[in-house]
Amino acid sequence: MSATVSDDAIHLGKPDGPDEKPASLGYTREDRRWMMGLFGAGAAILLGAAPWIARWLQDVPGVPYQDAIDAISRFDDWWAHVVLAAAGLVVGVIGAVVIAATAHYLEVYDDRLVIRHGEDRRTVPRDEIVGVYREGKKVVIDGKGGRRIFEQEVEAKAAQVRDAFTGKGYPYES
Repeated sequence: MSATVSDDAIHLGKPDGPDEKPASLGYTREDRRWMMGLFGAGAAILLGAAPWIARWLQDVPGVPYQDAIDAISRFDDWWAHVVLAAAGLVVGVIGAVVIAATAHYLEVYDDRLVIRHGEDRRTVPRDEIVGVYREGKKVVIDGKGGRRIFEQEVEAKAAQVRDAFTGKGYPYES
């Protein structure tokens, strides 16, 4: 029985087949959308309410930066609240995008592991990996000769990490 290989797979240097769907670890598309929405909304609310918060802080004794608090509290017009809320929305969404872009992602294939961080992409053949385990939120991947291949936080639950590696037959230590 021979396997068929598509032109795209030849171009990419990967075999076709159901085993090529990786187990992915890291922020999902839905996670990133929620993060952008929550960060954007939170920052919009905080900055939109900043003049009211500043007015309240003017009466609290011992609060530093009174000059800055006084300046912020003077934004009384409705348009100032709208502009501050819009600025907060933009800042919050940018913050979420930066967090997601600087996170580490793992794609676990049957024959290799792909590590992504920002624009960097590193492929590690499976036979180079001798052990995988978690230390807190960090995923640790040890290689041959005592080499540490990866030791970073990955946004995934412990069970997801374990299932991703054991499902592909990697040596996972719990």
